Amino acid sequence: MRRVRTFGILIYMEDKRIIVHLIRGEAKESHENITRSLVDKLDAFPVHDRVVPHLTIKRWFDLNQVDVQAVYAAIDTIVSNHKQSSYRLHGLNNFGEGVIFVDVDASKAMLETVGAVMTAMRVIEGMTFDEYDEIEGDLHATVAMRALKPFDFKETWDYLQTLPPIDMNLQFDNIALLKKFDNKWMPEKVWELSE
Repeated sequence: MRRVRTFGILIYMEDKRIIVHLIRGEAKESHENITRSLVDKLDAFPVHDRVVPHLTIKRWFDLNQVDVQAVYAAIDTIVSNHKQSSYRLHGLNNFGEGVIFVDVDASKAMLETVGAVMTAMRVIEGMTFDEYDEIEGDLHATVAMRALKPFDFKETWDYLQTLPPIDMNLQFDNIALLKKFDNKWMPEKVWELSE
């Protein structure tokens, strides 16, 4: 986080970003319907109001505008060397009782592209990593997260079992950089992978 002094007032500027794959089309709508339903029925945190449906490739990091240009350049190279691949978005899974998500079965080609992103990020000055970044290929689409708002795991899990399940074969056709603006993650740049 950068501190900027304007007219004698100290304000904080967030440069937090995450690298993701944007979920689009019918799958995006299905994911948002699940999170809206959780809000309506169980007063859950409105994930859809905080971030667009996505699969996280690289968890949040905080770089200045100069260093983020290296991220842009690295993704430019990856997109020029990798093509679209496939994955299946289906079923519910969880990380303990703290996170519930829609699971992903990634193709080998998709995992290679994700691995290329992570390899490229490791050489960027100032890039930070945590223990969750070490779990490459554990892609998922979060629908409920206790860190955002406490929830009763069993009640939430049981309710989700009553909803129409997501089961879709999709294309890994983009890589996006999301930036945090006023507590919401918004696309800053989207790279399209060629067919």
